[in-house]
Parts: sequence; C-alpha cells; structure tokens
Amino acid sequence: MKKRVKIVLKWVFLVILFSVLALVLWNQICKRIDSKLLPNAYGQAVEVNGKTMVVDIQGEENETTIILLPGSASASPVLEFLPLAEALSKHYRVITIEPFGYGLSDTTDASRDMDTVVKELHQCVSSLGCDRYYLMAHSLSGLYSLYWANTYPEEVLGFIGIDCSVPGQNEENPYPISITAINKISAYLQKTQNVLGISRALSIGDPKRIIFADFSYDYSEEQLKVYRILALDRSYNTTVLNEQDCFDAHLETVAEMKFPENLPVLQFVASSNCEVMAAWEQLHKDVIAESEFSKVIRVEGGHYLHFAKKTEIVETVNQWIVSLPSKGEPVLS
Repeated sequence: MKKRVKIVLKWVFLVILFSVLALVLWNQICKRIDSKLLPNAYGQAVEVNGKTMVVDIQGEENETTIILLPGSASASPVLEFLPLAEALSKHYRVITIEPFGYGLSDTTDASRDMDTVVKELHQCVSSLGCDRYYLMAHSLSGLYSLYWANTYPEEVLGFIGIDCSVPGQNEENPYPISITAINKISAYLQKTQNVLGISRALSIGDPKRIIFADFSYDYSEEQLKVYRILALDRSYNTTVLNEQDCFDAHLETVAEMKFPENLPVLQFVASSNCEVMAAWEQLHKDVIAESEFSKVIRVEGGHYLHFAKKTEIVETVNQWIVSLPSKGEPVLS
C-alpha cells in the first residue's frame, strides 16, 4: 500500500512539474512575441542620462502645465492616467511621465535614492522646456513631489496630491508588519505569477483582469493589449523592485520636510485609508502650511481616486487653480 501511494505521489509531482515547466515555456514564447508590439506604442521619448524616459503630453496648446507622476509599480502610467490627463487637458498642458522602470521607459541600475530619482524626473521636465508647472502625484510620488518642491521651489507653482504617501505614515502603520514588507510581499507574489505564466493565463480573453485602470473610459483594443503586455512582461522589474527597497529610506529623507510655506497645496485623501489609518488625513495636513490656498479634502473611495472620482478631482482642481492669486509664477516666500 505504501509503495502504491509513493508511486501515485511521484506521478502527481511529475505531472505538476511538467505543467509548470510547460506554462513557463509558453509564457517565455509569448513574451518574445509581445516584445515586437511595444516599440513606439505610445508617447514620446526623452533622453535622460543616456537612457529613454517616455512621456505623454495632452493639451499641448494650453499655457499652464501639470506634471503627472504615478504611484509605485504602475505598469503603464501613461495608460493608467490617460482618462484623467485627457479630462484635465481641456484647460491644462498635462505631461504624464513614466519614470525609469515604468511602462515603456528604460530600466536602470542607478540608485533609486530620493535625490537620484527626483533629479532624473526633473531633467526630463527640463528637457521638455518646462520651468513653471504644477506637480500632481499619486501614492509614492507624493514623497518625490515633496522633495522636488523643496529642491526646485522657483519652478513649482503648486502641488496636487491623489492619496499620496506622506512622512510619518510608517509610524502610524496599523498592520503587524511594515508597509515596506507588505509592498515587497505583494510585488514578489505578483512577479512570481507573471514569471510562471499564471497572470497571462488568467488574462486570456480579458486584459481587465490584471490591469488597474478606469474602465469607464473607452480604451481602444490596441491600448488594452499594450497595457496587458506591460503588466505581464515589464512590471516589477529590477528597477521597480530596487525602488521599493528604498521606501523606508525615502520616508527618512523627507521625515522633517513640509511643502514650502507659501506653496499652494491641494490634497485628496481616500476615505478607505482614513478608516484603516486614523492619522492618515492629519498626516497630509501636517506637511502643508495653514493657508486659504492649501487644503486637504477627504473623498469617499479607495486609493485609486483618479478612477472612480476623476470628475470630482478635475472640477476641484479647476476651481482651485483659478482661485490662486498668482497663476504662472511660483508663490515664494
């Protein structure tokens, strides 16, 4: 009986092993085919430190510029934020940047410390001829924007945050393990699924199963195909994983920072995060000075407010910018 059980277990193991190897091989073949569809799929290339950073520009004819920065590990910032960028482009020139390791941009072995990343992003913006602009950021990029606004105060007109990361959030973490550890576990689980071909199999016939997007927007079939490929084949690359390893260091770098005293700041915070972390809204208030032109707005919804609350965000941003006393020049002390 024991011998028979061992034989059965052996065959079960061999079948599972063969299936996994077949799935991995199929996944690698598909990746090679997919790679031919990506070059020049969207956006324009900007050279930064000898590498290519991809940007998308909406509302080119408008005078006021908004620089749109993504959250951590976004598979395709350009496609993720396209609905928001298009809505804003009625009044603004909106430049969505794909940092190194994101979307169609090159990967890099350069350190992902705060100063390096912000200098790369700033060089990209400078190469496009922008020297006056609003920063608009989601999640992790809120930390980059805080550092950016303090490093280049003569350029930044204001900051708009979409449920951004903020100094002190690690100290208020309600979970039994650190946020960094949670992000790492999630990233490596997703990367494992991608490598094994599980994500590809799940997304057959419906790319929406594996991508984060505003599906009220009418994405074309080609855009969804590209978005799916980027999520499967390029997300959670070494550059992005190195960036996630630096999250605690990023928080430490900006621990004592606030936005410049006279810089207008508009922060949208998600009610879901406020419920999980009691201090979430207050932490966003703590990084801005008391001013009639700076405010924190709690919005009912989850972390990706730019999906379900896009219209509300766009209308509020329009009203806020129009209300500012000095549009076109940084408000410096």
